[in-house]
Amino acid sequence: MPIIAADLVRQVKSAIQSLYSVQEVEAIAYLFVEMSTGAIRMDCHLGKEVEQPKDWEQVLARLATHEPWQYVLGKGWFRDRIFELNPHTLIPRPETEELVDLVLEKITPNKTTCKVLDVGTGSGCIAISIALEALQAQVSAWEISPEAQTQAMQNATSLGAKVTIELQDVFQWSTRSDSETWDIIVSNPPYVMFQEASQMEKHVTDFEPGLALFVPDANPLIFYQVLESMSSKHLKQDGWIMLEINQALGQETKALFSTNRWKNVELKQDFHGKDRFVIAQRDI
Repeated sequence: MPIIAADLVRQVKSAIQSLYSVQEVEAIAYLFVEMSTGAIRMDCHLGKEVEQPKDWEQVLARLATHEPWQYVLGKGWFRDRIFELNPHTLIPRPETEELVDLVLEKITPNKTTCKVLDVGTGSGCIAISIALEALQAQVSAWEISPEAQTQAMQNATSLGAKVTIELQDVFQWSTRSDSETWDIIVSNPPYVMFQEASQMEKHVTDFEPGLALFVPDANPLIFYQVLESMSSKHLKQDGWIMLEINQALGQETKALFSTNRWKNVELKQDFHGKDRFVIAQRDI
């Protein structure tokens, strides 16, 4: 049924106006309509007619429960590409795009091959982006969730990226062959403490997968500890590990790499100026 695109925008705004800030409501409404119908903001201002999306009332009802628009649509943006999502994959975030930039900076343009491993790939956004933007990279990824692995494989296929995605629990890394090594290991692992959940937005805590978000309050660095151990064995000499981190635990995470196994250890900030990444280079 044809409908004016601006009317769809107004309906989305009405459904979510009590859930987000005024600026967020505006941004979400226009983006949602664009991704649902193809009508950009200018089309809405010009009174363009579009076909009303299927099950529109149901869609609005889901948005009104605080369900993230990315899950309602089943897709989201990352580095100017659309990634399909499901409830077992985290919604890609702008900060993680910066993590990809850090990896790309370490890939030597004239090097024949650079082996990269993404641990906990989720939707595959990190691994796939690296594979598409550094053609000399040989990219593989690990994921513990079968549903997330399936989604990542579908994204790799639809986006034309050559990425090997395996089901692998990082805590079982010692089962891998000692001869299996990488030039770069990258990860955005779970790092949110359960005690932080009360400070988080409802659309995150109620809908995004806890398996990919939360860590025990008593041992919030559990994933970084295992990643440090695994990388010290499976990174090549002078290889890099690059991690997204909990901003509240920057110095503690950096300290894990303050041993003679590592050099050039850095705590880096994101575009908000918050501690967000730790990188380190294997020494011995």
